[in-house]
Amino acid sequence: TLEAAPRASPPAPRTGPDLALDARVARLTTDRGTIVIELWPDVAPTTVARFVELADAGTFDGLTFHRVVPGFVAQGGAPRGDGYGGPGWSQRCEDSRATYERGTVGMALAGRDTGGSQFFVAITPQPHLDARYTAFGRVSEGMEVVDRLLRGDVIRSVRVERGRAASEPSLRPPG
Repeated sequence: TLEAAPRASPPAPRTGPDLALDARVARLTTDRGTIVIELWPDVAPTTVARFVELADAGTFDGLTFHRVVPGFVAQGGAPRGDGYGGPGWSQRCEDSRATYERGTVGMALAGRDTGGSQFFVAITPQPHLDARYTAFGRVSEGMEVVDRLLRGDVIRSVRVERGRAASEPSLRPPG
């Protein structure tokens, strides 16, 4: 499972989903290179808003990819670096018809409505994750960097760029 530790309910994002409306790209600088994620604020506005808020606060800077499973996912964002913990709160899942294709970015969970700071990138299509984990973006550049990630590789920084258009998520029918 893609687990993150459950926490108390979060405060509302700084300006609610509006914070995410112009947040289109997250640029992750890692030990292995740069990964560019197109964010989907129209698909998961609260998840994108909270991810942006955490990125803007520097929360991800210096954290690791604590879980890398070849052919499955690369997961990071755990403050302790061991797959447990989060920002001190959890949020509700945002259901959509977005599918887990190669490069889809999702929110890690320890059960329904427990998302926080831990996120993952699907390395290969993962249809069994569809509608179970909030998908909030897709890698648009640097998938070869994701392929090279190893457990313990450091996220040097996550910077959000605003105003660039995002691609539409894949809406492959479930099943």
